[in-house]
Amino acid sequence: MVDRAALAKIHIAKKELNLTDEAYRDMLHLHFQVSSAKDLKPQQVIVLLNKFRAKGWRPKTNVKNGRKGTGKSANFKEIVGPNARQKKYILALWNALGYDVAKLDARCKKQFNVERFEWLKDEHDLFVLVTDLRQRCLNAGIDPEPN
Repeated sequence: MVDRAALAKIHIAKKELNLTDEAYRDMLHLHFQVSSAKDLKPQQVIVLLNKFRAKGWRPKTNVKNGRKGTGKSANFKEIVGPNARQKKYILALWNALGYDVAKLDARCKKQFNVERFEWLKDEHDLFVLVTDLRQRCLNAGIDPEPN
């Protein structure tokens, strides 16, 4: 069952993309075999929102959740230094899956005993993380390859 916030986001995207009701319902039926967004599973909501993003829709950043005055969302991490390219790819996969970036630090702490994702340096640990996230994307029907 889809929560109200996710349903609202779906309908905002539909409106901002100027999708007709018929085109929207065809999309739901073609990709998910449902007639209403309320029948989607949580992972399918992520896939649908990513399809909307592929069509050019961009969700508006909520000032309450973002860093006020920086123009950066709460899902932003500055990545520089060694392994920056691989870490940026990990972040892209993480965001494509719709995960909260704050939970990436928690995963790194639990799985690799590193307090923050930015501090992760071990090549094998980065490889493990990429492999897992790519598989999750494939399972969710999300293209894991960078554009």
